[in-house]
Amino acid sequence: MNRLSFFLIIAIVLSCNFFINDALSQTPTVEKIVILPGDVPLHLVKIRCGSFFMGSQSSEKDMAPDEAPLHRVTISREFYLGKYEITQSQWKALMGENPSVFHNFNFSGNHPVEMVSWEDAQTFLQKLNELGPGFFRLPTESEWEYCCRAGTQSRFPWSDDPDYKLLSEYAWFYSRAEGKSHPVGQKKPNDWGLYDMHGNVWEWCGDWFDNFSGDPVTDPPGALSGTGRIIRGGSWFNEPEALRSANRHRHPTDSRQTNIGIRIVWIEK
Repeated sequence: MNRLSFFLIIAIVLSCNFFINDALSQTPTVEKIVILPGDVPLHLVKIRCGSFFMGSQSSEKDMAPDEAPLHRVTISREFYLGKYEITQSQWKALMGENPSVFHNFNFSGNHPVEMVSWEDAQTFLQKLNELGPGFFRLPTESEWEYCCRAGTQSRFPWSDDPDYKLLSEYAWFYSRAEGKSHPVGQKKPNDWGLYDMHGNVWEWCGDWFDNFSGDPVTDPPGALSGTGRIIRGGSWFNEPEALRSANRHRHPTDSRQTNIGIRIVWIEK
């Protein structure tokens, strides 16, 4: 397979909502498909610029102290985000092996990869960036929450869902996940067409953990150092409150867990 066909990108126009200047508008969104070795597809959704309020209000049910203060964030550059979490088949296509624990449950390769550290993710991204045009990386924490919220300010993109009655329609979490991860894309997506932003596996972000200052910021890169890298989204192992849009957690960069995986950003050159 030559480099051109190896890195074929197909644009498909979809429909979704876009949040900018504190208002929702209907904007066509582009999906791209990158073909990995072995003809394994990688789906990406174009995320447009906009502003949102990151974190939790003090009145939010089950909020944690590190989610405050609520602050305005502007995302000034368009990027593409993985439509799904990186799967075991995608990881194996580049890395040649599958480190995941959950690969014997009606295995189709579509379970999210897990047992990968933040450092492992950097190796995966390096190999991905050797393939062709554009640049792959992990999302920043602010980019991740912007995409998770998909133009909303409620606890979840679908509503506040105070009793978590709707959560199982969108996410795998403790008591509903049967003690394991599940193939990506089986639950409902958010309004921007992104699947499993809540539950299934936590997702590594590029940032070191740091407290919020409360000041308005544009494209915050995160702290330059810290005691752990951010993970977002909750997992099959977690109680419902950990799956809220604002919830944040961290792990050491060499930590490998059965409930931590990745979702990636691609920037077009």
